Amino acid sequence: MTRSARRALVVASPFALAWAAVLGTFAGLAGRLPDRLATHFGGSGRADGFTGPGAFLSVVTAVLLVPGAVAGWLAFRSRTPLGAQRALVAVGYGTPAQLGCVLGLLLLANADAGAGTGAGGAERVDFPLWHLAVSFTVAAAVGWIGWLLAGLDTASVPGDADPDQAPRLPLAEGELASWTHTVGSPVLIGVGGVTAVLGGVLALSAGPAAGLPLAGGGAVAALLSGCRVTVDRRGLTVAARFAPRPRLRVPLERIERATSREVRAMELGGWGYRSWAGRSGLVLRSGEALCLRLATGREFVVTVDDAATAAALLNTLAERGRAAGPGGRD
Repeated sequence: MTRSARRALVVASPFALAWAAVLGTFAGLAGRLPDRLATHFGGSGRADGFTGPGAFLSVVTAVLLVPGAVAGWLAFRSRTPLGAQRALVAVGYGTPAQLGCVLGLLLLANADAGAGTGAGGAERVDFPLWHLAVSFTVAAAVGWIGWLLAGLDTASVPGDADPDQAPRLPLAEGELASWTHTVGSPVLIGVGGVTAVLGGVLALSAGPAAGLPLAGGGAVAALLSGCRVTVDRRGLTVAARFAPRPRLRVPLERIERATSREVRAMELGGWGYRSWAGRSGLVLRSGEALCLRLATGREFVVTVDDAATAAALLNTLAERGRAAGPGGRD
């Protein structure tokens, strides 16, 4: 089984198991269930809404199997390890567990009503609120299992190759060089711009207090949607394109090896600054990326054009710095 298939199986299985558990409970209690099931309850716990068995099973299938299929498909298509999405996987386990528990307890409550005709039997059904407490306890336990399982799927950090085999940019002794390039995110620009416009419209129609925070947030997102990536004797510097801050710097002494490769934003968990198992970085778009293997064993990634040149220069400067020793750099 491929890694993508295993991820899809891990993500989709709680939905399928919850659906199977509810159907198994329904089949086991079929002879004791009323003609119509009590499916909605008032604040007192007494039934005030009813559903036929066929409609009940259709709803169960829709709320459990359809989301499970979607979640499994997304996990199959994604290259992001589940270990980088442990909280999301935990929620994905706890939610169907809670729903399945509520639906199973609902069937058990209906089983004591007898097989009357119409809603008469189901009207006697009680569903105490402590049933919900039980379902949330089950959800927490199953969610913890999902958290643990997701932790088994971690990213393999590239960079085990010999640093001496990394690409180099030839420089004469004493020669200085630097490289710089800008990169922007169409996604963040679009989202920020649309958010700012919506905030402005909301401010005009509903008042400044309602729209200005949204407009301000959108404007900030648009301003931070681009960055300048620079390689020089200080190492790698990533700074906001239209503002002096925020700024991130990776000094040469922390860099073991630099390479370039093609990445997808969703492979790295989405757009923006990302941090996940063994990796961190700034992802503004899919495409060519500069990848640094750090002395700590982690990987830092920044998406930028002409990353191969940047990687070659970084390797040359880092090698020169190691040869010069701690006191050999300005």
